[in-house]
Amino acid sequence: MPKVSQQYEHAQRERIVGGATRAFARNGYAATTIDQIARELGLSKGSIYTYFGSKEDLFVVSLQSIYESRFEALATVFAMDDPVEEKFRKILQRLADIVSPQDDVFARLSLAGFLESSRIPRLLKIKTAAYRRFSHLVDRLLREGQESGEVRPDLNIPSVTTVLIAVSDGLMLHSLVPGRGIKPDQVQ
Repeated sequence: MPKVSQQYEHAQRERIVGGATRAFARNGYAATTIDQIARELGLSKGSIYTYFGSKEDLFVVSLQSIYESRFEALATVFAMDDPVEEKFRKILQRLADIVSPQDDVFARLSLAGFLESSRIPRLLKIKTAAYRRFSHLVDRLLREGQESGEVRPDLNIPSVTTVLIAVSDGLMLHSLVPGRGIKPDQVQ
């Protein structure tokens, strides 16, 4: 039996995660089957099980993947040499992108993750770690602003960080309401 390269295995794994992410976002976790994912990708179920032991494993990896890509997009803004006010504007723009129809997959999969995290302990750990990373990023940005004089020195940073995350999550949820959700231009 011929061996496949590590590049092929990595690409195939990423392809499966991408297809699963779209399927889970479209149908939710409970209604998505490995059969549906396999059909969407033109693969056999066995091909998927070669890389993932279960639907739950695939869901967890899918959610972890979108959280990682979202965090990296936000972290690149933090690393810029812009003033704090400009960094915040760019971070808020990237968060506003979540409520756009083009980023529907992130919002839907994130919601499915919220709903399933009480039942899947690994998922709860991933969501908690993602919250902490984002919280730490916002906290650092606000502290940088205090140091540069761009943010009031008496600002309660932990409270503001919590509120910003809650608003972000709320906007994301509202964006999923067809015809009645928040429009991206209302967030900017």
